[in-house]
Amino acid sequence: MLALGFVTQKALADWQNTPLYMPHFQFYERHSTTIRTTHPEKILPAIADYDIQQDFLIKTLMSVRQLPQKLLRHKSEKTINQFGLHSFTLLESSTTELCYGLRGQFWRPDFGLEDVPDASAYCAVLRPGNAKLLLRYQVQQLANNKYVLCTETFIYCPDRATRLKMTGYWLAIRLGSGLIRQRTLKAVKHELEKVS
Repeated sequence: MLALGFVTQKALADWQNTPLYMPHFQFYERHSTTIRTTHPEKILPAIADYDIQQDFLIKTLMSVRQLPQKLLRHKSEKTINQFGLHSFTLLESSTTELCYGLRGQFWRPDFGLEDVPDASAYCAVLRPGNAKLLLRYQVQQLANNKYVLCTETFIYCPDRATRLKMTGYWLAIRLGSGLIRQRTLKAVKHELEKVS
């Protein structure tokens, strides 16, 4: 069963298209849009190059998320000035798929991010207390000049205590995170359809 983005063991056992970099996960979200374009090769580069700071609503949501960090800045050595796709590690890049990874304690004001220089570091065993996130974009052709662009978020927690912390955070940010994904897809769709 999948409710509010929580993935049960039974649902995971029947999952289709499980990501290579995250075969097990407890949290999931998916959004998609259909794009009419004669240049499908530009879809994923448009996602990779999209600056979320150019969207006022996304920028506002990200500012709200980073407010606790700004209020506690003097107590934290690590601060993130502008959180975005550049904060992730690129794991996979092909003509039909982009995968980005992130590891840390996302519920903390400073996100508690680990330094993840490459796919090997991303795939290493997690310490208890840290979670792993995978952001995947996929493009599939539906018909001539018609493509579906899908974004999926997968999160894995290695232990019960981490899952409980992630659950509270997930419930708090899920709607905002989903809105960010939807607006990103909409912006890319608009950009590509404008020039096709």
